[in-house]
Amino acid sequence: MIEERGDLMKTVIKRALSVLLALSLTVGLFVFPVSAVTEDEVILNVTQEEIESYGFRSAVQAALNEARQNATAQLPYTVVVPEGEYALDYVLRIYSNTTLDLRGVTLTRSGAGAGNMLRVGDEDGVSTGVTGYAYENVRVFGGVFDGNYGENTIIKAFHTKSFTMDDVTLMNEKEGHMTEFAGVDGLTVRGCFFTDQQLTPGNYGYEAIQLDVLHPFHITNGRCEDLPVSNVLIENCVFENMPRAIGSHTAVHNRPHNNITIRSNVFSDMSSIAIQGLNWTNVTITRNVIDNAPRGITLYSEPGGCTYLSGKLAAKGGTQSHASDAYQAPGKANITVAYNILTNIGTSDDKYASYSSQGIAVLGEKLTAKSPVDSGDESGGLPAGDYYIDGASIHDNTIDVRGNGIRLEDVRNTSVTDNEIICSNNTVHSDNYYGIVVRGNASASTVSYNVISGAEVNGIQLDGTNGGKVNNVRFNRISNCGKYGIGIYDMSIDKIDDNDIMNTKNIGLFADGSKLSNVRWNRIRNCSDSGIWLTSTTTATTVRSNTTVNCADSNSFGKNSAQSHFSSSSALTNFYIPWDVTDKVGAKMGVGSIFHIAPDVRPTNAVATFTYSSSDEEVVLVDQGGMVYAVGEGQATITVKSNNNITKTYTVTVEGDGGVTHLTAKPAAPVIILGDADGSGAVESIDTAMLLRRIVYIDTPFDDVTISRGNVNGDLFVDVMDVTYIQRYLAHIDTPYAIGERVK
Repeated sequence: MIEERGDLMKTVIKRALSVLLALSLTVGLFVFPVSAVTEDEVILNVTQEEIESYGFRSAVQAALNEARQNATAQLPYTVVVPEGEYALDYVLRIYSNTTLDLRGVTLTRSGAGAGNMLRVGDEDGVSTGVTGYAYENVRVFGGVFDGNYGENTIIKAFHTKSFTMDDVTLMNEKEGHMTEFAGVDGLTVRGCFFTDQQLTPGNYGYEAIQLDVLHPFHITNGRCEDLPVSNVLIENCVFENMPRAIGSHTAVHNRPHNNITIRSNVFSDMSSIAIQGLNWTNVTITRNVIDNAPRGITLYSEPGGCTYLSGKLAAKGGTQSHASDAYQAPGKANITVAYNILTNIGTSDDKYASYSSQGIAVLGEKLTAKSPVDSGDESGGLPAGDYYIDGASIHDNTIDVRGNGIRLEDVRNTSVTDNEIICSNNTVHSDNYYGIVVRGNASASTVSYNVISGAEVNGIQLDGTNGGKVNNVRFNRISNCGKYGIGIYDMSIDKIDDNDIMNTKNIGLFADGSKLSNVRWNRIRNCSDSGIWLTSTTTATTVRSNTTVNCADSNSFGKNSAQSHFSSSSALTNFYIPWDVTDKVGAKMGVGSIFHIAPDVRPTNAVATFTYSSSDEEVVLVDQGGMVYAVGEGQATITVKSNNNITKTYTVTVEGDGGVTHLTAKPAAPVIILGDADGSGAVESIDTAMLLRRIVYIDTPFDDVTISRGNVNGDLFVDVMDVTYIQRYLAHIDTPYAIGERVK
């Protein structure tokens, strides 16, 4: 099974990479005219003669300066640099309403004083210069920035509204971030490639994309202010061989970095973590692939250190404070972490600090006293209070980890559902590791429908630490744990129902010092100790209809009244998919989404195993944990079969790039028309307009998968050739492609 799952993951990752490649090529073959003014933009072409006469940096900067003087939101400028390889010995500065087109250009940092390679705006003092969002509408299009292992950040943007990077490569950075953004509202990084970032322990330039705070310890030559980073989209990028890919290690008290979306990226060979957020709200992290990292994804609240009081930043910068320095109960965090695939997490130790290995973590923090002020960066001084994280949903992720699969601390209104967690022993960082751990005054709505195997200690660890609560622990399938299947300490739990626990090296379900309302219909077998053990400090209202088979003491339910239970299993007579007793018959999935099929068995003491298969693995793949992966548009049937040959089917339609919707009626197969780029069901002139907008990265109301139907010649990217063929079709001129016909 492990080998089968490994092959399946390789296939899923390969498909993800091919989708990213296709998306990165949608820039196509559009060519700017030589020095032109249109109704909606001005094109400035830097010439080879200008470069030879004045030097590369001076020639390009002259064009950027002209744009600075004349560009407006109504008439933006694009500066086009001729293809070639150029040395850059001093920073380029870009200003408002300007695009820098570097397609086919490689810039290599040279000279001891090169510093940054590209920066938005002028250099300011700590308390002098621009405030707020002084610059706007800045874009970098294409190009390679080779940092040449210079010790300075490659690209910086501060005090900016709307900064975009499309199809840019950044490489060979040392002791600094690759990009750094502070006080930016509207950051888009799309289709970019980040590789080879070196960092010596003791330095702080961890991230390839750093979301920072405007304080001089972190941001040189920028005015101090309490502006967070907001409205962030990072998608279809590749990150490899670096400490941290995306993140922040600074924040503003009571003013979080907000509205952050990280989706459809591939991360490999991190020496610290792929994604680390500090005081982020309204967060969506979906459809990412992370391979080989000490940690996968961690989101922190406001820790005592690294967080700045707004008043202190305002005083230092001579700017306005926008947030209270007093303690305020946290607002809704609205965090979603879903449809991510994490493999080989915890195979190496974090090089820069002592972190426990973990796949996904959401961590609040309670300060019992005012936090100390750091003498170096001046952060801290936060008032005492509970900085919990309110509202997180972690669902439909696949996690291969040597450490904690999912870890929650000091959270509220959080759910962990439908995740597959495959654990192995950690040999690089010793700790007590669990499949799922909820602790530190945490409250969760549900921990349910998860598949967990091989946890070093307990499959699920629920440790309230004087006050935790979980509403539901249901339909989890837990196997081969080093100690307990489920371990509960100082927790209040309403329902512990329908969990399958098998092959633990100690007790199947253990509770101490806890208050349990219902413990029902759990199936526990092949444990080295008791099936269920509730200590004398645990109260349980209802303990009934549980099944314990082949445990050291199958009749033992601890020191509480057992009520009714089963010491033998029954044959399976029926099962329902996927949840409760509603036999839902289908699902609609977006490409890249994942969902979990968890059979609900009848009778409740039936012990059964299931196999899963797909009728079309070009559309959906399914592993033997019941995780279904949407890999291509179309329709397929998932077959679920029990070991005694009871079979049910589940029809899946994959279309677009949305999430998962479970249907109660059979969905119709999608109609896909070659050339129909807006999904209207017919090829029309509007399709060519939508393709042209996409080619030059102007927003369209349609997703990437729908637009890709305009790739009529099948060469993996949308370009002007596809537009030409569609125009020929509309003019009733023959083409070699079946434009306007249904794709089978």
